[in-house]
Amino acid sequence: MNMENEHSIKETEPLMPAPLGKRILAFAMDFILLVLLIQLLANFFPDFYPASVKHEFNQVLLDASLLPEEVRGDSQQLANFLADSKLSPETYEMLLAMLFWACLIPILYFFFGERFFDGQTLGKATVRIKTLSLDGISPISPYRLLGKAIIKGLCSLSLGTPFFLPGLLNFLLCFLNRERRCLHDLIGGCITINTPAVPKLKISDAS
Repeated sequence: MNMENEHSIKETEPLMPAPLGKRILAFAMDFILLVLLIQLLANFFPDFYPASVKHEFNQVLLDASLLPEEVRGDSQQLANFLADSKLSPETYEMLLAMLFWACLIPILYFFFGERFFDGQTLGKATVRIKTLSLDGISPISPYRLLGKAIIKGLCSLSLGTPFFLPGLLNFLLCFLNRERRCLHDLIGGCITINTPAVPKLKISDAS
């Protein structure tokens, strides 16, 4: 009877959230990796299009880099800039394809990492934290994980742009609850915890 009570207490014991410092470090690692992947995409994607499209793309990038900062941070003025650039339909098609893949890469990264690698992205695995369902037992639904990955992926992407406010609000939400859950954690119905340390095998134990 005592053993049963002890087992039930352990099952209902609330999970302790991972320290914020470890979560920030893990996200920073993941963010840097995603930036590198998207940069590779931007470098190699134009090679699949005609030389004229690649030249036009490089020119619009150069012109955009010379815009004042207040223009680059205004979506309406950026849209006007692209309209005034009079890009060819092929270049517009390439820009839309690049935008699509730039949004998809973070979503796939977070979804597949937490779905198939024990709740861990590369950053989380490095600092020894992982994502679990709130009860710590039942698996997280793939649909909830996908919803979480969409929110986290797009919010992460926004942090590297002038439109960073949605991403910032998503992550600041973790300061407003005990479980340190961001918006994407609430959508996923999950919590991030420390992974237990793997005990070192002693020679005496092996023998």
